[in-house]
This record gives sequence, structure tokens and C-alpha cells, in this order.
Amino acid sequence: MKRKSDNGNGKFKTVSDFEGEEIVFPVTYHLKTVMEGTEKEESHKDDLVELFDLLKIRHNYQSKKVSSKGAYISFTYEITLVSRQQMDELYTGLKKIKAIKFAL
Repeated sequence: MKRKSDNGNGKFKTVSDFEGEEIVFPVTYHLKTVMEGTEKEESHKDDLVELFDLLKIRHNYQSKKVSSKGAYISFTYEITLVSRQQMDELYTGLKKIKAIKFAL
């Protein structure tokens, strides 16, 4: 099977390209959360910031986007995680926020 070298977004990567790789902390990346209900925009942002503050995660708000039909809103934050434990705690905390559909 011939592998594509480019998908229009840099070099094409597969899961196997990352085998044996580990995250090196601290790591900074953009976290995007997609949430239900745009009418509670400020409440959603407050829930995220409260979690970041609780876990002492450095964060910087980047942007928001409302879905075309207005049913969902996404927030992007630049965050810095200092350890695997902090990363695990973040994703555990995100799962507890009921409005979140997914985070990546």
C-alpha cells in the first residue's frame, strides 16, 4: 500500500508514525471544546476557566465559533500542561462538564 506524502496539511501521519513517541512536558497546545447551547456562552467559558484555575493550568483564550445552526459553540484556549497527571486531571474534569460534546 502506497502512503500519501501530503494531505494538504503538511506531512501525512498515521497512528503508527507516533508509536514509541511520548509527550514531553511542559507542553503547550490549543484545546478546542465543543459545547451545547450557545445561550449560555459566558457560563460555558466560566466552567472551563474554573477547571483551568482549579488545576493550575496556564491558559489563554483564543477564539470562539458558533455552529451554522447555532446549536453548538466551540472555544479554543491555548493551554500549557506541566505533567501527565495534570493532563489526566484535565480530561477527567472536562468529562464532568455536562455541556461539552467533545474536546480535542
